[in-house]
Amino acid sequence: MGEREIEPREILRRTRVEVAPYMRELARHSRAILPRLEIAKRWIEYYEALGKVRPLTRAEQRKLEEHRKTQRILESRLEVLRAAGRYARTKSPKDLADLRLAQSRYYESRAETVAPPKRREFIEKFVPPREFYDELAAIREEIEEKCKRYKAIKYRTTPEAMIMSPDERERALKEIGKDLSLKYARAYELGQKGMSISELIEHYREMKELGARGF
Repeated sequence: MGEREIEPREILRRTRVEVAPYMRELARHSRAILPRLEIAKRWIEYYEALGKVRPLTRAEQRKLEEHRKTQRILESRLEVLRAAGRYARTKSPKDLADLRLAQSRYYESRAETVAPPKRREFIEKFVPPREFYDELAAIREEIEEKCKRYKAIKYRTTPEAMIMSPDERERALKEIGKDLSLKYARAYELGQKGMSISELIEHYREMKELGARGF
Protein backbone atom coordinates (compact mmCIF):
# COMPACT_ATOMS: atom_id res chain seq x y z
CA MET A 1 0.00 0.00 0.00
CA GLY A 2 1.31 3.43 -0.94
CA GLU A 3 1.80 6.20 1.55
CA ARG A 4 -1.13 8.47 2.28
CA GLU A 5 -0.85 11.83 0.51
CA ILE A 6 -0.27 14.66 2.98
CA GLU A 7 -2.14 17.91 2.49
CA PRO A 8 0.00 21.08 2.18
CA ARG A 9 -1.86 22.53 5.18
CA GLU A 10 -0.74 19.56 7.30
CA ILE A 11 2.87 19.99 6.15
CA LEU A 12 2.77 23.65 7.18
CA ARG A 13 1.24 22.73 10.54
CA ARG A 14 3.98 20.17 11.23
CA THR A 15 6.66 22.66 10.24
CA ARG A 16 5.27 25.24 12.68
CA VAL A 17 5.19 22.66 15.47
CA GLU A 18 8.75 21.49 14.77
CA VAL A 19 10.29 24.98 14.72
CA ALA A 20 8.24 26.36 17.63
CA PRO A 21 10.87 25.64 20.36
CA TYR A 22 13.60 27.13 18.17
CA MET A 23 11.49 30.23 17.46
CA ARG A 24 10.84 30.70 21.19
CA GLU A 25 14.58 30.57 21.83
CA LEU A 26 15.22 33.18 19.11
CA ALA A 27 12.46 35.39 20.52
CA ARG A 28 13.97 35.17 24.00
CA HIS A 29 17.38 36.30 22.73
CA SER A 30 15.79 39.09 20.66
CA ARG A 31 13.85 40.42 23.65
CA ALA A 32 17.05 40.52 25.69
CA ILE A 33 18.77 42.63 23.02
CA LEU A 34 16.12 45.34 22.58
CA PRO A 35 16.53 47.12 25.97
CA ARG A 36 20.32 47.18 25.60
CA LEU A 37 19.98 48.54 22.08
CA GLU A 38 17.68 51.31 23.29
CA ILE A 39 20.14 52.26 26.05
CA ALA A 40 23.01 52.44 23.55
CA LYS A 41 20.95 54.65 21.22
CA ARG A 42 20.09 57.04 24.06
CA TRP A 43 23.73 57.37 25.10
CA ILE A 44 24.66 58.13 21.50
CA GLU A 45 21.93 60.78 21.30
CA TYR A 46 23.18 62.28 24.58
CA TYR A 47 26.81 62.57 23.49
CA GLU A 48 25.89 63.82 20.01
CA ALA A 49 23.66 66.51 21.54
CA LEU A 50 26.41 67.41 24.01
CA GLY A 51 28.88 67.71 21.13
CA LYS A 52 26.68 70.39 19.56
CA VAL A 53 26.92 72.48 22.74
CA ARG A 54 30.65 72.09 23.34
CA PRO A 55 33.54 69.95 22.07
CA LEU A 56 33.57 66.49 23.63
CA THR A 57 36.47 65.57 25.88
CA ARG A 58 38.70 62.69 24.87
CA ALA A 59 36.99 60.43 27.42
CA GLU A 60 33.53 61.44 26.18
CA GLN A 61 34.52 60.83 22.56
CA ARG A 62 35.83 57.39 23.53
CA LYS A 63 32.56 56.55 25.28
CA LEU A 64 30.56 57.73 22.25
CA GLU A 65 32.57 55.40 19.98
CA GLU A 66 32.07 52.51 22.41
CA HIS A 67 28.31 53.05 22.40
CA ARG A 68 28.31 53.20 18.58
CA LYS A 69 30.19 49.90 18.44
CA THR A 70 27.71 48.40 20.89
CA GLN A 71 24.82 49.62 18.74
CA ARG A 72 26.33 48.06 15.60
CA ILE A 73 26.90 44.75 17.38
CA LEU A 74 23.40 44.58 18.85
CA GLU A 75 21.72 45.60 15.58
CA SER A 76 23.70 43.03 13.59
CA ARG A 77 22.99 40.34 16.19
CA LEU A 78 19.28 41.16 16.09
CA GLU A 79 19.43 40.93 12.30
CA VAL A 80 20.99 37.45 12.60
CA LEU A 81 18.28 36.25 14.97
CA ARG A 82 15.50 37.53 12.71
CA ALA A 83 17.13 36.04 9.60
CA ALA A 84 17.53 32.73 11.44
CA GLY A 85 13.83 32.77 12.28
CA ARG A 86 12.85 33.35 8.66
CA TYR A 87 15.12 30.59 7.44
CA ALA A 88 13.82 28.16 10.08
CA ARG A 89 10.29 28.70 8.75
CA THR A 90 11.00 28.69 5.01
CA LYS A 91 14.29 26.80 4.42
CA SER A 92 14.57 28.81 1.19
CA PRO A 93 17.93 29.61 -0.50
CA LYS A 94 17.08 33.32 -0.39
CA ASP A 95 16.58 33.28 3.39
CA LEU A 96 19.68 31.12 3.82
CA ALA A 97 21.69 33.74 1.91
CA ASP A 98 20.18 36.49 4.07
CA LEU A 99 21.18 34.57 7.21
CA ARG A 100 24.77 34.10 6.07
CA LEU A 101 25.08 37.76 5.05
CA ALA A 102 23.67 38.83 8.42
CA GLN A 103 26.24 36.63 10.14
CA SER A 104 28.98 38.27 8.07
CA ARG A 105 27.98 41.72 9.31
CA TYR A 106 27.71 40.42 12.87
CA TYR A 107 31.21 38.93 12.93
CA GLU A 108 32.69 42.04 11.35
CA SER A 109 31.12 44.24 14.02
CA ARG A 110 32.32 41.83 16.73
CA ALA A 111 35.88 42.03 15.43
CA GLU A 112 35.91 45.76 16.24
CA THR A 113 35.57 45.00 19.96
CA VAL A 114 38.38 42.45 20.19
CA ALA A 115 41.66 43.58 21.72
CA PRO A 116 44.22 44.30 18.94
CA PRO A 117 46.59 41.43 19.89
CA LYS A 118 43.71 38.95 19.55
CA ARG A 119 41.89 40.57 16.62
CA ARG A 120 43.75 38.74 13.86
CA GLU A 121 43.08 35.40 15.55
CA PHE A 122 39.41 36.30 15.96
CA ILE A 123 39.00 37.29 12.30
CA GLU A 124 40.72 34.13 11.05
CA LYS A 125 38.56 31.96 13.31
CA PHE A 126 35.14 33.58 12.98
CA VAL A 127 34.99 35.90 9.94
CA PRO A 128 34.67 33.98 6.63
CA PRO A 129 36.42 35.44 3.56
CA ARG A 130 34.60 38.33 1.89
CA GLU A 131 34.46 36.34 -1.38
CA PHE A 132 32.23 33.79 0.35
CA TYR A 133 29.54 36.38 1.02
CA ASP A 134 30.01 38.19 -2.28
CA GLU A 135 29.26 34.95 -4.14
CA LEU A 136 26.30 34.19 -1.89
CA ALA A 137 24.87 37.68 -2.44
CA ALA A 138 25.30 37.32 -6.22
CA ILE A 139 23.56 33.93 -6.19
CA ARG A 140 20.71 35.41 -4.17
CA GLU A 141 20.16 38.11 -6.82
CA GLU A 142 20.38 35.60 -9.67
CA ILE A 143 17.81 33.33 -8.01
CA GLU A 144 15.41 36.25 -7.57
CA GLU A 145 15.77 37.29 -11.22
CA LYS A 146 15.34 33.76 -12.55
CA CYS A 147 12.27 33.19 -10.35
CA LYS A 148 10.70 36.39 -11.71
CA ARG A 149 11.40 35.33 -15.31
CA TYR A 150 10.08 31.81 -14.66
CA LYS A 151 6.79 33.20 -13.32
CA ALA A 152 6.53 35.73 -16.15
CA ILE A 153 6.91 33.01 -18.79
CA LYS A 154 4.70 30.49 -17.02
CA TYR A 155 1.82 32.94 -16.51
CA ARG A 156 2.52 34.96 -19.69
CA THR A 157 2.69 38.31 -17.92
CA THR A 158 5.25 39.95 -20.23
CA PRO A 159 5.18 40.75 -23.98
CA GLU A 160 8.05 38.29 -24.52
CA ALA A 161 6.10 35.46 -22.88
CA MET A 162 2.86 36.27 -24.69
CA ILE A 163 4.37 35.77 -28.15
CA MET A 164 6.09 32.48 -27.25
CA SER A 165 4.74 29.28 -28.73
CA PRO A 166 3.86 26.45 -26.29
CA ASP A 167 7.05 24.60 -27.28
CA GLU A 168 9.22 27.68 -26.81
CA ARG A 169 7.64 28.35 -23.44
CA GLU A 170 8.21 24.76 -22.31
CA ARG A 171 11.88 24.85 -23.37
CA ALA A 172 12.44 28.20 -21.64
CA LEU A 173 10.86 26.95 -18.41
CA LYS A 174 12.99 23.80 -18.44
CA GLU A 175 16.15 25.82 -19.03
CA ILE A 176 15.36 28.25 -16.21
CA GLY A 177 14.42 25.37 -13.92
CA LYS A 178 17.76 23.69 -14.60
CA ASP A 179 19.65 26.93 -13.88
CA LEU A 180 17.69 27.41 -10.66
CA SER A 181 18.54 23.89 -9.51
CA LEU A 182 22.24 24.61 -9.97
CA LYS A 183 21.96 27.93 -8.11
CA TYR A 184 20.02 26.31 -5.26
CA ALA A 185 22.66 23.58 -4.98
CA ARG A 186 25.48 26.13 -4.87
CA ALA A 187 23.66 28.28 -2.29
CA TYR A 188 23.13 25.21 -0.13
CA GLU A 189 26.79 24.21 -0.50
CA LEU A 190 27.95 27.67 0.55
CA GLY A 191 25.45 27.70 3.39
CA GLN A 192 26.97 24.60 4.93
CA LYS A 193 30.28 26.47 5.32
CA GLY A 194 28.73 29.19 7.46
CA MET A 195 27.93 28.81 11.14
CA SER A 196 24.42 28.00 12.26
CA ILE A 197 22.69 30.31 14.72
CA SER A 198 23.04 27.72 17.50
CA GLU A 199 26.80 27.56 16.85
CA LEU A 200 26.96 31.35 16.89
CA ILE A 201 25.28 31.49 20.30
CA GLU A 202 27.52 28.73 21.67
CA HIS A 203 30.64 30.72 20.71
CA TYR A 204 29.88 33.27 23.45
CA ARG A 205 32.50 32.00 25.90
CA GLU A 206 35.16 31.48 23.27
CA MET A 207 34.72 35.02 21.93
CA LYS A 208 34.83 36.38 25.48
CA GLU A 209 38.15 34.59 26.03
CA LEU A 210 39.51 36.27 22.90
CA GLY A 211 38.62 39.63 24.40
CA ALA A 212 35.35 40.52 22.64
CA ARG A 213 33.16 42.71 24.84
CA GLY A 214 29.50 43.63 24.81
CA PHE A 215 28.06 40.25 23.78
